[in-house]
Amino acid sequence: MALDAISDRWSLHVVRSLALGSVRFTDIAADTGAPRDVLSARLRTLVTDGIVERRPYREGSTRDGYFLTAKGRDLAGVILVIKSWGDTYSPPDAQRRRLLHTRCESTMEALVVCAHCRKPIGSDEVADDVQVER
Repeated sequence: MALDAISDRWSLHVVRSLALGSVRFTDIAADTGAPRDVLSARLRTLVTDGIVERRPYREGSTRDGYFLTAKGRDLAGVILVIKSWGDTYSPPDAQRRRLLHTRCESTMEALVVCAHCRKPIGSDEVADDVQVER
């Protein structure tokens, strides 16, 4: 069910674009490379799914922009983890987009951490709770 909202080719690109600051249709189209008709349909779906909301892009404007909802911002976190994975396994000479943590202005890297001990975890350290012996 969770993958239904993002299983098409363009949804993750749109969420990434919005997470990195694009709000206007033309900027999202330029950032993603999506055909206009496809982008329009995808944005409608993301709005319907509660991932994106459409509202004036600045106070007093008659033009709308697209913004991530709380659900969309949480999905953007997943995209950051995917980006970190891609950076790790892409060729050394591949172009990488450097992202900054706005609070401290340092390069950021998305990590999956344990909610209890706050240590980074790998998939080899995860088990389904049903399967763990107590």
